[in-house]
Amino acid sequence: MAFPEPRWFGLAWLVPGVWLAVVAGERRWRLFGLAFVAALVFRLVSLRFLLAMPHTAGAISGWLALSFYSALYPAVWGWFCGGWLRDGLAKLEWPWFRRLGFGLFAAAAWVALEMVQARLLGGYPWNFLGVSQFENLPLIQVASITGVYGVSFLVAWASVSLLFAVLQIRRSPANPWSWSADLALPLLALGLVCTWGIVRIGKPPAPADRLTVALVQPSIPQRLIWQTDTGDERLAKVLELSRLALATKPDLLLWPEACAPISAERWPEVFDMVKSSGVPLLFGADDVERDGEAVRFYNSAVLLASDGPRLPTYRKRRLVMFGEYIPFEKALPFMKYLSPIGGSFTAGTEPVQFTLPDADTKLSPLICFEDAFPHGGREHVSPETALLVNLTNDGWFGAGPEQWQHAANAVFRAVENGVPLVRCANNGLTCWIDPLGRVRQYFGQESGDIYGAGFVSFDVPLGQALGQTTYNRHGDLFGWACLVVAVVVGAARRLAKRGLHTGGGIG
Repeated sequence: MAFPEPRWFGLAWLVPGVWLAVVAGERRWRLFGLAFVAALVFRLVSLRFLLAMPHTAGAISGWLALSFYSALYPAVWGWFCGGWLRDGLAKLEWPWFRRLGFGLFAAAAWVALEMVQARLLGGYPWNFLGVSQFENLPLIQVASITGVYGVSFLVAWASVSLLFAVLQIRRSPANPWSWSADLALPLLALGLVCTWGIVRIGKPPAPADRLTVALVQPSIPQRLIWQTDTGDERLAKVLELSRLALATKPDLLLWPEACAPISAERWPEVFDMVKSSGVPLLFGADDVERDGEAVRFYNSAVLLASDGPRLPTYRKRRLVMFGEYIPFEKALPFMKYLSPIGGSFTAGTEPVQFTLPDADTKLSPLICFEDAFPHGGREHVSPETALLVNLTNDGWFGAGPEQWQHAANAVFRAVENGVPLVRCANNGLTCWIDPLGRVRQYFGQESGDIYGAGFVSFDVPLGQALGQTTYNRHGDLFGWACLVVAVVVGAARRLAKRGLHTGGGIG
């Protein structure tokens, strides 16, 4: 419930501590089973939007598979940390410094598992614990140093410390301040982080330049996108909305990912629109490359200027399983029935910076859920990058919570890299996010309908006005440090237990 919707973000601060309270005292696989059930319920509910996909077999299998897979990570955390707490929690005998050390370790272990989840099997960094705080602006400024992982760390540490504080109150009801030792340091850390965040928000430097961006949101149902004979109809709708958008005199026009194919017959119409308006167009397109008999297809972003397409195009690097490629399609042919796609795309290899005509403005495109990857977003932002642009098609999921969940993940890419992020979506959330993580404007803001068809124009300040961020310069140093701590401390505890069991002991 902490994630969209209904995004009651305060509930996230209870989750790690409550999970430990539930599973501590259990043993072995029963402990893991309880932790896994709790994590699975969370994933099944938060990923319910997958059931809206207009392909029944793919929707159900994808919902179950992703929920089971992503539930493993918090379940492992609950199993390992709950096992560590088994005796101490039951007897309430741990001294303060040991409770403090365990709280810090538990937070580091949570971050370590998020780091692995963001990378293993291609990565699925969706709805990390810290993402639930995307509207808590003072707190999320720490992501400019640590990435989203710093927010996850603080939430997990505070939650485990709150559990210890409650246990101390139960242990010493006559002492009204028995909880203070456990919460003092987490509250101090949160206070310092939020105070710094408030200062950072309150005094942003003026941007060097501005760009007026017109975005088309055609809201084309996914079933029509899968029907090849609807291409001209879809393109006609997009062109009609584009001509209305161009009347606002923008500097750049955006189309979302995969909204309409441009056939050879219709290409002159699109090119003439760009030439006559003098406004470059950034749009999503299928790109084909032939190498002898081999044919490779790419999900690409193309910048079309009045003198023609700018090369190279950007080819999406992180593909969606069953949505853009079918795993093991040659070895296991039956896998194709779980997906509505006819064949697999090929992944791109590197980021691309587009330079706008008649300006020195560089923008870097991201496609689909690439704006959910912390380390991936960082790779797209160089010191010269003035703007991140995400082209996405969230029409797969109808009208539901996915659109806001996607935007919540994207908020952190703006904060982490200190650049504004513009998102152009098929049916929402079409918006722009400033470098402080504020969703400044979005399509449907006045009507309340973010899913409809239309266009919107944003006046976006450009550049890294806050300066190049620590996270952008150095990456996941904090996350890797948490991973090292989790592995070293976990291994040391394992060796200590083994030494005790064999009678040797570890000093």
